[in-house]
Amino acid sequence: MQQWLKALAFGSLAMCALTIATPPSKEQLELALPRLIASDRESEALALIDSYLAIHPDDAQVLFDASRIASRSGDTRGAAVYAIRSLRAGWLDDKALDEHSDLNRLRAHESWQQVLVIRKQIRDSSKTPKGANDAAAPSKSHSNSSGNDAIARHSLQSWLAQFGGGRYRIEEKNSLNLILAYSVEPEGFRRTMITIEKLSATLSKILFGEIQVQSVLLVIATPEDAAKFLGDPQNGGLYVHEDRRLVARDTGASLRHEYTHVRHYGQMQRLQQLHPVWIQEGLATLFEDWQLGPSGELVILPNLRTNDAFDRVQQRDTTPWVDFFQLDSKAFTVQARWNYAQARSMLMYIASQGKLTSWYQIYIASWGEDSTGRRALEASFGLPIGKIEAQWKAWVHDGGRQDSTIDPGDGVMGTTISNLPDGVRIDDVQPGGPAAKAGIHVGDAITEIGGVEIRSVGDYLLAMSARRSGENLKVRFRRGNLYSIVEVYLASGIGTPP
Repeated sequence: MQQWLKALAFGSLAMCALTIATPPSKEQLELALPRLIASDRESEALALIDSYLAIHPDDAQVLFDASRIASRSGDTRGAAVYAIRSLRAGWLDDKALDEHSDLNRLRAHESWQQVLVIRKQIRDSSKTPKGANDAAAPSKSHSNSSGNDAIARHSLQSWLAQFGGGRYRIEEKNSLNLILAYSVEPEGFRRTMITIEKLSATLSKILFGEIQVQSVLLVIATPEDAAKFLGDPQNGGLYVHEDRRLVARDTGASLRHEYTHVRHYGQMQRLQQLHPVWIQEGLATLFEDWQLGPSGELVILPNLRTNDAFDRVQQRDTTPWVDFFQLDSKAFTVQARWNYAQARSMLMYIASQGKLTSWYQIYIASWGEDSTGRRALEASFGLPIGKIEAQWKAWVHDGGRQDSTIDPGDGVMGTTISNLPDGVRIDDVQPGGPAAKAGIHVGDAITEIGGVEIRSVGDYLLAMSARRSGENLKVRFRRGNLYSIVEVYLASGIGTPP
C-alpha cells in the first residue's frame, strides 16, 4: 500500500506543476474551491490544491478538503492519501472523517482501513505522556514546541468531538498564539482577523504588553452550536481561562469583548495578579466598540450599554464606586446588565480624560497595596474618589442617550433580521419594500451599511437608527459566498419592521 501512496502523491504534484503557474494563497484557494466544486470541476480543484500544498505541505485543513474532493470524484485511493496526510499534519476533527458525506466513497473502499489504522496510531501516540504539557497531539506546522498549546489543543479536540463534522475550518495564528476554529466564509474570516490583529496591537500598546504565553482556542461558532453552547441569546460569547477556550456568537462586539479577556488573563497570569471583576469586565466592554483617532489616539465609541448607564445615572440608581470596587463575580452578575454598563461607562470616562493607560500602569504597579483600583484612580486624577465619581456622573449626563431605535421618520429597509457570526441574516422581506426592490432576498447576510461594518443586530440597529426615510443607502450583503452592493431607497419607519 505504501507504494501506491507514494506514486499517487508524486503524480498529483506533477500534474500541479503542469497546470498551475503560480501557487494560490490560502484565501484565493478557499474562494475558488466552492465554485469549482459546484460546477463539477473536481480535477481543477485538486490541481489548485496540489499547487498550494507544494508550498504548504502540512496544512491539515487543505489536506482534508483535498480528501473530500478526491472522494467525491471517485478517486478513493487519492482521498485516502490526503486523509492520512491531514492526520499526520494534525487534523483533529474525527467526527468529520467519520460522518462527512463527501467521504462516503472513501469509507466504502478498502483503503479506508488504512486511514483508520494511521489515525489510531496517531491518537494513541498523543496519549503517551512525553512531558507535563504534551497531552494533545501537536500539528507539524505549529511552531510552539514548548507545549504551551496543550490545553488549547485539548479544548479543540473536545469542541470538535461535540460540534465537529466538518463545520469548522482550523487554522493557527502563531503571532497571536491562537488556534482558530471558525464557521464563517473566507472573506468574513479575513475581515475578522484584521479586526483581531488591530485590537491585539492596540491592547499591547496601551495596556497588556506582550501576547499571552499559552495558546488559546478561538471558536467562531455556527448559530446552532452557539445556541447549544452559550444558551441565553443575550450571551454573545464566553472565555474560560482554565480551558484556554474562547467561544463567540458573532465576529463583532462579542468577539472583541472576549478577546480582551484573553489578553487581560494572559497579563494577570504573567504578573501573578487577579484583578477585580469591575476591571476585568470594564476593560472587556470598553473594547467592544472603539477606533483609533486621526493621531492614533484611542477613541471609545458609545454602544447600547451607554444608554443603560445614562438611565441609571438619571435615575440616581448607580452603585457607589467604593461599593462597586468590592463586588465579586457572583454579586456582579446578579444585575449583570446594569453592572456591565456601569463598568464600561466608568472606564470610558477614564479613557475620555486621557488617563486609561496611566491609571492602569499605576494600578498594576501598586496592586499589592490596593487591588481594587481605587488608590490608582485617586493617584491618576489627583482627586478623592468621591470627586471623580461626581465628575463621571456629570459627564454621563452631558453625553445623553444614543439613538438605537427605529422611530417614525427614520429610514427602514423593510426586513426582519437575526444574528449571524459575520453579519445579520434576512429572515423576512416585506413585499414591495425597499430591500425587496433592491434585490435583497431572505437568507442573504448584510455585512455593511453605508460603509459601516455590521456584525450583529446591535450594529444594525445603531447604523439604521441614524438614517432617515428617503435616503439612498449603500448596502453590502452576502449570498452564499458571493458579495454584492446595492442601493436601497429607505422608506418611513411608521408601522414598518426594520
